[in-house]
Amino acid sequence: MQTLSEFLKQFRVRTFQKGEIILVEGEVPPSAYVVKKGVVKTYNLTAEGQEKPISFDVEYEVFPIGWVFSKIPATQYFYEAFTDCEIFLVPREAYVDYISGNPKATTHLLDDMIDRHLQFQMRVNALEQSKAAHKVINTLHYLCLGFGTEIKPDTVRVDLPLTQQDLANYMGLTRETTGIELKKLEKQGIISYKRQNYIIRTNRLNEVLDDEYDPGLSFN
Repeated sequence: MQTLSEFLKQFRVRTFQKGEIILVEGEVPPSAYVVKKGVVKTYNLTAEGQEKPISFDVEYEVFPIGWVFSKIPATQYFYEAFTDCEIFLVPREAYVDYISGNPKATTHLLDDMIDRHLQFQMRVNALEQSKAAHKVINTLHYLCLGFGTEIKPDTVRVDLPLTQQDLANYMGLTRETTGIELKKLEKQGIISYKRQNYIIRTNRLNEVLDDEYDPGLSFN
């Protein structure tokens, strides 16, 4: 059967520069968007114009998935190129027909949706923490499992170019509070970071987590 990568090759690819808006809230998309390369950020805006990041889409993930599968009539959030991106533009009917007519693709999409569901449960758990320190620790746990690459035993690199402001927005904290908590974790030897590069020592993270860090649980 035709693989997803083979299926996608027949469609046009559009490039987006980092920071470029791909879709706006309320827009009816011209097609399904499938990430070929890069990271796409989904976010909402408060009444005051403050950005509230929701999720990130990476290679072969499709958006806006609710519209693609006819659950919503238009784009529900904003989509922005978090890095330079290449995006397949696939007619919605063609994408749905491919998924529904290909058992392996259906199984893969279901597996991906289960992973995303588990990720979002972890993210909700992190956001519900009452203390800033616990929000940061649990968010790092989530980022390790969802977007981490093990570079050596007990050491994970987060493959998202997050600034401190990005991370603060993602947790609903101020940049100052986020910076203070990161410095504490750095002194404890749990993380090291420079600019947008975060390295997590998972054995030490495990010591301060309420829930045990399980390196066998991976959502990549």
